Amino acid sequence: MVLLHQLHVYRTIHPIELIVAHVNHGLRPGEAERERELVEKETNRLGLPFEYGLFDVKVFAKQEGLSLQDGARRVRFRFLNEVRDRYRAQKIALGHNADDQVETVLLGLIRGSGLRGLRGMVPVRDGIVIRPLLETWRREIEAFASEEGVPFLVDSSNLREDYLRNRIRLRLIPLIEKEYQPRFKEIVFRTSAILRQEDELLEQEAERAYGRMVRKEKEGLSFRFSEFKGLLPALRRRVLRKMAERVQGRTFGEEGYLPGLDEILEKLASGASSFRFSLREGLFVEKRYDEVLMREGSFEEPSSFEAELTFPGRTVVEEIGKEVILEEVSKEDMAKERMDSPTRAWFDLEKASLPLKLRSFKPGDRFQPLGVRGTQKLKEFFIDHKIPRFERMGIPLLVSGERILWVVGYRIDEGFKVTERTKRVLRAELKDVSSVGSGSV
Repeated sequence: MVLLHQLHVYRTIHPIELIVAHVNHGLRPGEAERERELVEKETNRLGLPFEYGLFDVKVFAKQEGLSLQDGARRVRFRFLNEVRDRYRAQKIALGHNADDQVETVLLGLIRGSGLRGLRGMVPVRDGIVIRPLLETWRREIEAFASEEGVPFLVDSSNLREDYLRNRIRLRLIPLIEKEYQPRFKEIVFRTSAILRQEDELLEQEAERAYGRMVRKEKEGLSFRFSEFKGLLPALRRRVLRKMAERVQGRTFGEEGYLPGLDEILEKLASGASSFRFSLREGLFVEKRYDEVLMREGSFEEPSSFEAELTFPGRTVVEEIGKEVILEEVSKEDMAKERMDSPTRAWFDLEKASLPLKLRSFKPGDRFQPLGVRGTQKLKEFFIDHKIPRFERMGIPLLVSGERILWVVGYRIDEGFKVTERTKRVLRAELKDVSSVGSGSV
């Protein structure tokens, strides 16, 4: 309310327009309605537009798997941005004060959020959110309201100790001021200002690193791990956070806290050649040797499968959503087709033992890649071809007895290739199926 009055007075000096937006989170029936009435009445008295948003934050937070506070923050900012867009406004002014800043810094310290959390809130965020009262203490605001007759109400939830922020305000800060440092709040506030300056420097460096190494892909953002590991640890964290924010088109609050970020950094530091990792925020990170990709979504680990195939005929393998077509063709028909298709292959039928099967990778599998002398462990073949561990179980293998005829999409076995002596040719093809049936056709 004090911020509203200050900005209203500011209008007499500078030509600005004000829109008052009030949010009811649906958490305090009755009390919240009285607050709405107060704000709307004062807004009408000042002749300003009034926008009201009523939401059920409890339901939203439960649906999204968020804490009540985080859910309220997201709902609130979504509404404020909608109002800003509707009026084509340039700024969102919030009433955070110096006491709020101290509490935010201490919350960041307790949660281990790093420098970005310890810097506290910024006076101007993304050129849109502004906090004109951030350097003003709550006692000064209350004194001004009393002297100038500014109407206001006290949010009763601020007096309950259910929330960590409230316990910091009501118990921790008074204890430290009484027992250890009477000027504790001023010291924390000054420290946050220093850390904010240092954070700005690191952000500039991280932005340069991001622009230098991060590439836009069709499905997300990527970078080369060989470049990433050359960054200082502080910059690695920030580059990953920037990627996450840009993939999802939003920021992760004032603290920049991204659940799962430490786990990603640990996996990258572990030296693992490949991995997949899902974050709670709906983000998916995948490392394929030197390539690291971040995108929205999640993944499912492929499971083992095995299916006996009809020859000649078609067989749907439900586990992988593929249809396998086996038929005998002439050498002349084989010569008419393109030989570079990853989903088609030809074999000496007389060297194969029927029935053929399509199955997943098993430990100890070996075969003789086309053009290679001697057999090779399939695991080594996968490593040589930089096939990530998490994809290997999903690669179909066409087998005859215990022999692998074809690592589908990659290589056939030397012992089953079509030669001048071949009399009967087996043609195999895999196709995606839109609706998976069961059994063989």
